[in-house]
Amino acid sequence: MVLALVGTLSAGIAVAAGFSYKAGLQEANELFDAKLAHSARVLMSLVDEPLADEQHRTPGGPMVISVWHGNGRDLVSAGGHAYETKLAFQVRDAGGQLLLRSESGPVQALAALAPGYADVTLAGSPWRTFTLRAPSGLWYQASEQSEIREEMAGDIAFGTLVPLFLSLPIMAFMIWLAVCWASRGLLRISEQIEARAPDRLAPIELGRVPKEIQGLAKAVNGLLARVEAGLARERRFTADAAHELRTPVAAVKIHADNLRNAVNDAERLESQQRLDAGVRRMERAIAQLLALSRVEPGAAPQAREPVDLAQIVAHHAGDARTLAEERDIEVRVQAQRAMVAGDSAALDGLVRNLLDNAVRYTPAAGQVSVRLASDAGQVHLVVEDSGPGIAPEARERVFERFQRELGTGVEGSGLGLSIVAQVLASHGGRIALDASPALGGLRASVTLPAA
Repeated sequence: MVLALVGTLSAGIAVAAGFSYKAGLQEANELFDAKLAHSARVLMSLVDEPLADEQHRTPGGPMVISVWHGNGRDLVSAGGHAYETKLAFQVRDAGGQLLLRSESGPVQALAALAPGYADVTLAGSPWRTFTLRAPSGLWYQASEQSEIREEMAGDIAFGTLVPLFLSLPIMAFMIWLAVCWASRGLLRISEQIEARAPDRLAPIELGRVPKEIQGLAKAVNGLLARVEAGLARERRFTADAAHELRTPVAAVKIHADNLRNAVNDAERLESQQRLDAGVRRMERAIAQLLALSRVEPGAAPQAREPVDLAQIVAHHAGDARTLAEERDIEVRVQAQRAMVAGDSAALDGLVRNLLDNAVRYTPAAGQVSVRLASDAGQVHLVVEDSGPGIAPEARERVFERFQRELGTGVEGSGLGLSIVAQVLASHGGRIALDASPALGGLRASVTLPAA
């Protein structure tokens, strides 16, 4: 991590040096252009009048101004500056005849005789020239080699870059210290989690966690809470299964023993029928337990898809009629197309349990009514029966697990309405239980959001 940070920092310094060189070159160009113009004007003010007077001109060629060439060792000394050899100026008359030049410049024209700046190549070297025309008609040109500007920009960039690179080891050490300091809390949290027992899922105390990793600690606490909830569901399911299956398993064992020890056909037939009933009861209890585990809060997310509740009602109404015919129970169904967004298996369990309860608790020659309709963005499912109903004080209690009202004479697991309540909670629906005004038994009114 430290190497990555130092590498990124080095790349940033290199990019900064490039920008520094570019900015330095731009500033140098502006500065030297101003100096060229200034030099040309100073030269004009000093020599324009004598040169304009032909009597003062030097016969036999242009006047040559000597420059200091330096001693080869020092860039700057009392005698001048070594860059003087890279600066030049010329004065020409209106016809282009050279009147005066610096020793450091070429004899040929520094640029075309046109006012302003020009970039030219003389003797293989690039020059930057400023040309000025005096009122007397003379042309003044001040020029310098472009490498001066590049050297200055390079010196600026180098002077910026070298201290930064020299400070890299110090910055790397400081970054290493900062990373170690910032990660100490993470290491401590890691050690705490590693040292925990598998069954210890208490949340991490945030008061002892550095601010830099509190987000991570909160995420770990959330995971621990979900794991704890999942383990609690498993423990609850195991306890529920043990509680609910204990009686039917014992009954099956007793009926199996009675069948094995039967002394005649009548006892054998009775034991066989009781054994079959016990197996069916255990099968139903297992199916209900699995259904309840699937729709419990915190279980695996349910797939959401458009579901036509009318098809589910029609399917389970057919199954209910098969069971109802044995006891001469009339099952009436009025169902419109009603789309609900939800888990089809969970909604199937909701309808199945409502119809199954209605048929099971309706006495012989009774009636069961099912109505399904949708309006105003809601789906309404109403199931009524002519059974004994549920007392008002017990209507909230029946949604609890394994809650069965006494005196009904009907065997069951007490999980049907619990499953219905869990499905509705996960689908944003609600249920109301009251007395059926038409049939006299229980009326279960379910409301779900329409798709």
